[in-house]
Amino acid sequence: MASRRVVEILSGSVALALICAGAAAAAPAVAIATAPTLQAPAPVAAPQASEALAAIEQPPSARVAVRGDVARLRWRACPDPMAPTMQCATFLVPVDYDKPTGRQSLLAVSRVPAIGKRKGSLFFNPGGPGGSGTTAISTLAARLPASVRARFDIVTWDPRGVGATLPALNSCPGPNLVLPASGIVDWPAARSQAAASVKAANEACQRNNAKYLGHVGTNNVVRDLDALRAAVGDKKLTYWGISYGTRVGYVYALRYPDRVRAIVLDGDVNPKGNYAALTQSSVAPDLALQFMSAHSPPNYNSIMATLDSFTANPVNLGGGLQFTRWDYLRAIYPVLKFEAAWPSVISVNEHLLTAQLDTPEGAAARERMRVLVNEPNESVGGVFSAVNCLDFADRMSATAQNAAIARYAALAPIYGGELTAELAVDCTGLKFRPDPIPNTRSAANLARLANLRVVMANATNDAATPLAWAQQMRRSFGSGVLIKYRGTEHGLWMATPSTCVNNRITNYFVALKMPKPVTCPFAPVAGVP
Repeated sequence: MASRRVVEILSGSVALALICAGAAAAAPAVAIATAPTLQAPAPVAAPQASEALAAIEQPPSARVAVRGDVARLRWRACPDPMAPTMQCATFLVPVDYDKPTGRQSLLAVSRVPAIGKRKGSLFFNPGGPGGSGTTAISTLAARLPASVRARFDIVTWDPRGVGATLPALNSCPGPNLVLPASGIVDWPAARSQAAASVKAANEACQRNNAKYLGHVGTNNVVRDLDALRAAVGDKKLTYWGISYGTRVGYVYALRYPDRVRAIVLDGDVNPKGNYAALTQSSVAPDLALQFMSAHSPPNYNSIMATLDSFTANPVNLGGGLQFTRWDYLRAIYPVLKFEAAWPSVISVNEHLLTAQLDTPEGAAARERMRVLVNEPNESVGGVFSAVNCLDFADRMSATAQNAAIARYAALAPIYGGELTAELAVDCTGLKFRPDPIPNTRSAANLARLANLRVVMANATNDAATPLAWAQQMRRSFGSGVLIKYRGTEHGLWMATPSTCVNNRITNYFVALKMPKPVTCPFAPVAGVP
């Protein structure tokens, strides 16, 4: 449920850049700029086609060893304006770990080297599934405290099927649900139509990526992460996972509990759930709006008034396109996850509403709306669907899907219906054999995690991952601690100005000082109305 592209919505001279990596994400940042345009951090350049083909198809004797000798990364400079010392590398891993000398995947890897005496590496995953670490690293590294930057290389990678990692997924578009511009939604009919379009998209994606798609799941991502840990020379893993990255983190802890130094799970998934339980997240944006209504009434009122306006008057963009209430909800959703954007909500909404005017400003707004409407849906299809549908073996029947949609549309009337419908049909058309991740429901798995001193963090009204999921994660780690924050931020560490959150996590990473359980107060950024 995360957009990995930068969408610019201009309001006068204000650019609201919604960088939603995760996946993620990441706690991908939301940046407010006064420049007329804002560029995303440059992604790692993909290897040349000849280099990539040679690497992926090379004879077994030339490939990376996955047992015995540890492969090393060969770093090269790839500076970014926000990270001038950034370095990049590629790393070969088996597509299928049961066939280590077979086809290989070439992972894109980035690091920002430590600025002091290096203690090790801090790996992070920005979320998703589908979040690109190499795109997010310069932004995230720049906001980390000096005490962390001094001691750790900041390291990330593009997981299988993501970003500059090869093979790249080919022809895997994510269709948007087609919903009525106004009036009551016939959710069973909408679900049926969505299932048909998702089925066609997933079948095409699997057909075009038949040798690879079934190997992009989290079990393999975790094996890749452990190989990267060894490749950078770290005996134990220091890891920060955001959103979907918390799934990677807890599965790593289950598989390699003796290789964990420190793990922070930030914006938590449910480690006890199945595929059907993913639909529980559909209530999260409405819960975030409830928090906003209490702590920033002008922003909340602006969002609801703008939603009402687009419900009553969808904008005709020409060529059969409209900007409807659903497009508005998709565009504004990242604002709920990233509180740094709140100071610009009203100006952005005012700008969007100019699209209803027959003026030059209205024409410019409509042109930007066309970009938004044509954005692919990154929460349906592609690597998002493939990873989730590999990680969980259960499938929802049409009856169960309709029941879930009805339930969450009633509980969360703004976002619940659409988000549940997207998640419910996401596996339609995929025919691969699932590769289920372990969960923490069994006594044996709980015992493996019992002594790991892991820190979890979650907002009380997180707009993507409900607090209840973080509480389940906390119950999975007998020696773990949950830091709660009153707010909506998705991915907390250094994304919120809360020193209550940030200092505790920083001290944990640097000195392995376990915090005590705490609920930190809301810490709004300057300028929130």
